[in-house]
Amino acid sequence: MEPTLEGKVALVTGASSGIGEAAALELARRGASVAVAARSVEKLEALAGRASASGGRVLVVEADVADRDSVGAMVGRVLAEFGGLDVLVNNAGLGLSGRVSELRAEDLRYVFEVNTVGPLNCLQAALPHMGRGGRIVNVSSVVGKRAIPKVGGYCSTKFALNALSDALRVEVAERGVSVTSVYPGTTRTAFRDNSRRTRDEKRGWRPKGVTPERVAKKIADAAEKGPRDVYVTLSDRLFVAGVTLFPGLTDLLLRSWAKD
Repeated sequence: MEPTLEGKVALVTGASSGIGEAAALELARRGASVAVAARSVEKLEALAGRASASGGRVLVVEADVADRDSVGAMVGRVLAEFGGLDVLVNNAGLGLSGRVSELRAEDLRYVFEVNTVGPLNCLQAALPHMGRGGRIVNVSSVVGKRAIPKVGGYCSTKFALNALSDALRVEVAERGVSVTSVYPGTTRTAFRDNSRRTRDEKRGWRPKGVTPERVAKKIADAAEKGPRDVYVTLSDRLFVAGVTLFPGLTDLLLRSWAKD
């Protein structure tokens, strides 16, 4: 693969597994120096070994995106090691299932801290060090465009992230920094298994989903080109278009999902 990101420095949060892990590997393959951040250092060390095998420079950083001091230290280490920061991939996230009427407020607050305040902490720490051509890539979800039953709390964190992205995009445009929102649909990772659950909710039917590697390619493309919005599949884009045009019909179709 042509090293299209040669000379660029990228920071990926939530890189210990799933989409973040795949994104870090893809960015390294494209020539970027990559800092991988998460709370699980063991998993990051294993990832760094694989990424380094492709010739990339990799920095492992233990960090908790919900902790502002931890995020500041994370960005400081990236700058000290690589001398700059060009691409921030806000990928760290946590799921939450449960009917809205049953959600525990403390669970929702914590998931907001990780999924919404976490990216805010990261972009505020990174922005002062990003010049023209800088890229902020926020990993959202198609359910950040249309909430679905039994995960309304999680969906609300992604709606909020989208709002921050839309405002920030305009605010930093004249600086030459782009802000991309990536909207994966169902992805084949352990994300759902690691989600917080309000009760013993039934899992229910889900689409088969795509591999994290497919999402990672879209993230790396965004790191190169800085588009506004990125959908992983045509069906994801059609889903968002359909629920936007026909919200009442969508409500009717989702009622059966809410019954279990």
